[in-house]
Amino acid sequence: MSVLTLSASDFDPDVRVAAFQDAVASMCRLQITPADDAAFHSHTTIGLLPGLMTGKTMHSRCGVVRTQALAAETGDNIMVHVPLSGGFSMYQQGGSNVVCTPGSVYLDPNEMPGSAEFHGERNDAFYLSIPRAFLASAGTSLNGALREVRPVTPQWRLLLRYARSLHEELALLPAEEIATCSSHIHDLTIMAMGASREAEEIARGRGVRAARLKAIKADIEQNLVSPQLDSGWIAARHSISPRYIRSLFAGEGTSFRDYVARRRLLLAHRRLCDPAQSMLGISEIALSCGFSDLSWFNASFRRTFGRTPRDVRAEALAAAFAAR
Repeated sequence: MSVLTLSASDFDPDVRVAAFQDAVASMCRLQITPADDAAFHSHTTIGLLPGLMTGKTMHSRCGVVRTQALAAETGDNIMVHVPLSGGFSMYQQGGSNVVCTPGSVYLDPNEMPGSAEFHGERNDAFYLSIPRAFLASAGTSLNGALREVRPVTPQWRLLLRYARSLHEELALLPAEEIATCSSHIHDLTIMAMGASREAEEIARGRGVRAARLKAIKADIEQNLVSPQLDSGWIAARHSISPRYIRSLFAGEGTSFRDYVARRRLLLAHRRLCDPAQSMLGISEIALSCGFSDLSWFNASFRRTFGRTPRDVRAEALAAAFAAR
């Protein structure tokens, strides 16, 4: 798996636009023409995953063209364009002129030549590129969907939240977990684009549950030390039942309570190892991390890390002192 970066600011100012145009033509198979060479700026990150590409880009007003020759060099993928700010007008061979703004997506058959104009002074967008063969084999209907603007439905939102979060974490994830996440994206795409009943059931069983669990874990992390944090409170916030939450965590071989306890223990461990918090008592740190029963905290901490909180703090402070 690779993460590539392409930024206009990386090139010498004297040849910046021309060098950037060459790089875009080589990497993205597009010809780009800035509206204002002097004020032009652009930054793109591209994630290359198994059977998937993700992209995040920001650039100023410009026009892009995919010529017949450049289109012939692209893979047989479907590109999902998701404007986040600004917007664009697009024409592709075989389609009509369309305008895509935030709140909508455009489905681009990569192998078709076309052109686009980005209208905003700043345009932010997210992209997904998925092999057409995968979608076809899953029973997804592309009839009437390509070269068209579609509204962002709840299914699309679920997919895009997961995909954008994955894109941000790519550099930190091991290869096997990236492959699993790529499979989740495939399933969520099936849901968003429409599929046969059999394929949709597969997607519901994997991708949707994974995306739901990821959202719940993110919510737990943001409210980790809140005294309100329990399965009922989280269930109400996500409009699902506590029983469904229990089944999500059971699928990972744990429970909601054990997951929260583990995250709180890790937080306490980080704070105990932080020299800047050495003036705080161990009980103060435990309470600040959401633990109300200090005996349970001490026993759980030792069982998890193999050392007492006092030992962990002493070792961390000794190491910090020796490093000075």
